[in-house]
Amino acid sequence: MKLDEAIERFREHLSHERDLSPRTVEAYAGDLARMARVVAGRRGDDVTVTDMDLGEVRAFLAGEVSRGLSSRSMMRRISSIRAFFRYMRRCRVIEDDPTLHLGRRVSRRSIPTVVSAERIEKMMELPDTNQLKGLRDRAVLEFLYGTGVRLSELHALNVADFLPLGETVKVMGKGNKERIVPFGGAARQALFDYWRERLAIPVTQSVEAVASYADEPAFATERTRRISRRTVQRIASRYIGQVAAITSMSPHTLRHAFATHMLDNGADLRAVQELLGHASLSTTQIYTHVSVEHLKKVYGKAHPRA
Repeated sequence: MKLDEAIERFREHLSHERDLSPRTVEAYAGDLARMARVVAGRRGDDVTVTDMDLGEVRAFLAGEVSRGLSSRSMMRRISSIRAFFRYMRRCRVIEDDPTLHLGRRVSRRSIPTVVSAERIEKMMELPDTNQLKGLRDRAVLEFLYGTGVRLSELHALNVADFLPLGETVKVMGKGNKERIVPFGGAARQALFDYWRERLAIPVTQSVEAVASYADEPAFATERTRRISRRTVQRIASRYIGQVAAITSMSPHTLRHAFATHMLDNGADLRAVQELLGHASLSTTQIYTHVSVEHLKKVYGKAHPRA
């Protein structure tokens, strides 16, 4: 079987049999397509799966390292290639998996840059809430910071996910895992202010009126069309950029802030893990490093002999 045909078969497997998200499927397929292009450039367009031995895989990865690919990107390349060849062996397309003797690297997670609670507070005052667009922007910002949800999770929300109206929201996370996230305070108020204007209903007074909009997207570009991921990214970048001089300005920046500020104020690590929807506690533990850095600064300022 030709390599490019095998990659397409693997893509179908990920999409239809493993039911992975489209973005995850494209990430895997993109890594493998890159490998196929590089190998084809060296060996010609008729490369088959059986042509791919350990030497070819190592040569490709070495080339990626020389291109300056980050440690995290390299780990994803290796993960994609391993998964592909495991699947090929399971399907009996190949007899031996060339990645069995491929070295395993562990990347060190970088500590995220966190925007302070004071700057977050200033940011929330920036949208012009006299306009529907400003109400929406405020609601997006408050919801991202108030719940710690991912961009993809916010994008998928419908009004129905907030019913019955209360202080929780049903979120569909990675791997189609559903979780219930507390939702109150400023985030709840900002969303209801936005809905009241956009849907023209007294949100806090009529549950029945809200239920009639159950299938509507929670956040819209205009009145009814679901907000795009790119628009959410632009909203986050625009307002974060006005209050913080950091290189990373995205919806994930507010997720980082949510987790770190929760831990700074005494939240239990496992509770934060559940709120973020992390499968592993080790993924959440990166935020403890940020909190330790915060404690060091507090100690340095407060202790007379620090």
